[in-house]
Amino acid sequence: MAIGGIGPNLSALGLGGTHAAGGAATGPATRTGETASGGFAQILSGLNGTSSMADDAVTRLATGQDNDLHDVMLSVESEGLAFDLAVQIRNRLVDAYSEIFRMQV
Repeated sequence: MAIGGIGPNLSALGLGGTHAAGGAATGPATRTGETASGGFAQILSGLNGTSSMADDAVTRLATGQDNDLHDVMLSVESEGLAFDLAVQIRNRLVDAYSEIFRMQV
């Protein structure tokens, strides 16, 4: 069973980077986890966009506009997953910084 990378799944955050089949990164910028136009700031802006789409879907459902409950739940769950991903990336960055800070020169 082949397990692919997370690259294609990052499109919800606006990070649909260039990845080869099988999940391997194709460029040095994507290999280090950075993108050419912002890195973690781009993840946060993508998270904001996902959050606003979920908020709009919930508002449309609450006001009785034409909206499918299934789509609303998908939007809310997508927002939750995107937020969890951003928190995990932040935790990894803080851990890496702490590890570098503890190194003796």
